[in-house]
Amino acid sequence: MHLQKNNVRPFHLFLALSLVCLILFALMLPWLGQKGMDWVVMENNSDFESADYTLCQLFALCGDEVYHCGVDACYSPLAYGFFALLGRIGGLDRLLADVDVASLSYQEMIALTGDILAMPYQMLTYLMYTIFGVLLYLLAVDTLDIGKTGKRLLALSIVCSVPLLFGAAERGNLTLYVAAMTLLAYRWKDDESPVKRELALLLIAAAAGLKFYPAFLGLMYLREKRWKEAARLIVYGALFVFVPFAFYGGVDGLLSLLKNLSQLTASTPYSHRIQFFQGLVTFVLPQKAGKLLSPFFLLALFVLFFGSRNRVRRATYLAAMLALFPPNSYRYMLLFFLLPLFAWIEDEDSSKGEYVTAVLFSCIFSVPVFFGILTRFRLNFGYYTLTYVEAFVYLAAWALLGYQVIRGLMQWRKERKLCRAKTV
Repeated sequence: MHLQKNNVRPFHLFLALSLVCLILFALMLPWLGQKGMDWVVMENNSDFESADYTLCQLFALCGDEVYHCGVDACYSPLAYGFFALLGRIGGLDRLLADVDVASLSYQEMIALTGDILAMPYQMLTYLMYTIFGVLLYLLAVDTLDIGKTGKRLLALSIVCSVPLLFGAAERGNLTLYVAAMTLLAYRWKDDESPVKRELALLLIAAAAGLKFYPAFLGLMYLREKRWKEAARLIVYGALFVFVPFAFYGGVDGLLSLLKNLSQLTASTPYSHRIQFFQGLVTFVLPQKAGKLLSPFFLLALFVLFFGSRNRVRRATYLAAMLALFPPNSYRYMLLFFLLPLFAWIEDEDSSKGEYVTAVLFSCIFSVPVFFGILTRFRLNFGYYTLTYVEAFVYLAAWALLGYQVIRGLMQWRKERKLCRAKTV
């Protein structure tokens, strides 16, 4: 980012809004008590605290039977291999050696999650898992040219935001790592160092191996006609995505995983959720319409991505593919919007439109304490998993996407007019 005065003001506005909200929320927490934490965490309670982290370790103990544990066993085999290693570090495999984990129901596994963190070294292992995940974001922030103070304040805004602290870290969700890996890959793909450029390919492939949808980042190489790197990415991706199935059910495991994903996306409780496009559509149209329109939403993002010459808009469309298209997503998926945030920090100017962008980014990467005051810190929004906080940050993400689409169309129209004027 250039440090001239007229270039940094929107970024300063973003930092100011984010940090004011964080500081005010921290000051109000002693007064709010547990209600303040209930308000800001997912689903307004601690019943599932760190549940994604512990559930994945339980599923990993099932070995090649993991995908027969039910629809919630919906991670890739590389992810379960990773959690199996974490389980061994904390000794969970030994502690549950006498338990037939594969025979447990989902509710029985949920009931175990709290007890697991109370077992020897499990909380310490979870802290290690979280700390190392956060360090990846600090490493990504360090790649920006915004000075030490700017880096520290930006890191504080990101780490203490709803998507990271009160989303990915609170649930222990693997997106904590996947989003950081995609962000580092995005930062390193154009680096002068060939080692970092190759690391970018490996990070994308590994992220796709943990959760399939980061494969969308391969579109960056296709758009830039970097065919050799795209070819290597496909090879790396195949290694990270398919080879681990040899340890988790083989072809039958792959088919079972695809079946679980299909059944999970068809679950009725998820039909009215603005966290992903298909759920958003069902607020006004039948559920079948959402399924029908969802591929067209993805296609529109593809067209916008390949047609735009603006780096921030391309990163926004890519983030929407990663965060707003996959069904049954939650607030931690908004960590993928760090891609356009980092592009904007480097490319922003001082036009009026950038101030709007700054406000929208601050709404995503902070705590919406002013919205909480306005709504008296109400908890339940009335729809499955959609709390007041969840609704606020997702509306900001949808608004950012819509705003960038409108700006892109306006720019395209302006360029068309200029082109016609030149031909005349």
